[in-house]
Amino acid sequence: MKVMFVCMGNICRSPLAHAIFQDLVDARGLRETIHVESSGTDAYHTGEQADRRMRETAARHGTHIDHRALHLSPRHLAEYDLIIAMDQANLRGIQRLAQGRSEFLAKVHLLREFEPGADATERSAPEGVPDPYYGGAAGFETVYAIVSRCCEVLLEWVLERIDDGNRPARP
Repeated sequence: MKVMFVCMGNICRSPLAHAIFQDLVDARGLRETIHVESSGTDAYHTGEQADRRMRETAARHGTHIDHRALHLSPRHLAEYDLIIAMDQANLRGIQRLAQGRSEFLAKVHLLREFEPGADATERSAPEGVPDPYYGGAAGFETVYAIVSRCCEVLLEWVLERIDDGNRPARP
């Protein structure tokens, strides 16, 4: 199973989700079963490290981010089994890249579809993960909390599908 997290520049939210999800995968001994990556819908940070503030926030919680920004490409849409967007703008960017191809669009979800305790209505129209880039430290902490709790639910959801031998579908 290959999981790709996507935000705008791949320097705040998606590398955090990548690192948290990778930690959860590793803790379960699933590195050979689940491959994790992250990328951005825009290319302007390609090759850069994750935002220093996001790395520092993650480190305070015991999560290490070691990632250089990637730009999402059509190849990624074909190669990955699950594409997780951080917000509606990222979702629209992925949809544009998919050019209406249903086999790609069926793989795409918003991270907050996996918000713990979300009912069917909330899962069908979830909020996005806020972009902390232009805010202060509190925004990075908020993002860490959201991403952490959603990744835990997402991993359980992925494991159910792996155990069933099925490709991911809508939650």
